Amino acid sequence: MLHVFSARRVACALAVLTLVMFILLQGRPWFTNASRPPRFGDSQLALQFVRSVEEVDWILGDAPSPDREVMRIKQYVDYGFIASYTALLLTCSALVFRRGGWRQAAGIAAGICAIATGIFDVVENRAILSLLDVPLRATTPAMLNAIRNASGIKWTLAAIALIFLLAGFLPLRLRRISASITIKP
Repeated sequence: MLHVFSARRVACALAVLTLVMFILLQGRPWFTNASRPPRFGDSQLALQFVRSVEEVDWILGDAPSPDREVMRIKQYVDYGFIASYTALLLTCSALVFRRGGWRQAAGIAAGICAIATGIFDVVENRAILSLLDVPLRATTPAMLNAIRNASGIKWTLAAIALIFLLAGFLPLRLRRISASITIKP
């Protein structure tokens, strides 16, 4: 019982840390008025799903630009956010695993997805950081695909991890449900 209690305290502390890191990501420095993301309204999120060099120009401008330096700082802060949310997801996965039964499989699957999410987020950050020093004329579709593919996989894995965690924490009592559903002739 002591281990579950301490794991819950660790999960709460990591949740607070993750929230603080998210707030830091949204804070200073801010993008200039020249940054006009075509989708999502947020330059960081828009760059994760960038489709063309023109969109990079709308979001960051040509190198060098103040928006590119803001993005560089935000990417470095994002590494801390990645570490905090990955640790939070792994701790929650361990809590689900400890519930036993079929939830052990859900906990393991959530943990694997959490680690993979963090890895693909790091890959995405590295791809974005490599783009920041490249002028628009030298930006290739492969560079944009590296960002977009890693981002798409990251968001998919994060959603799958959350589904496993939600399923593991739900109080399912199938016997009670099946017993309450009776068909009367």
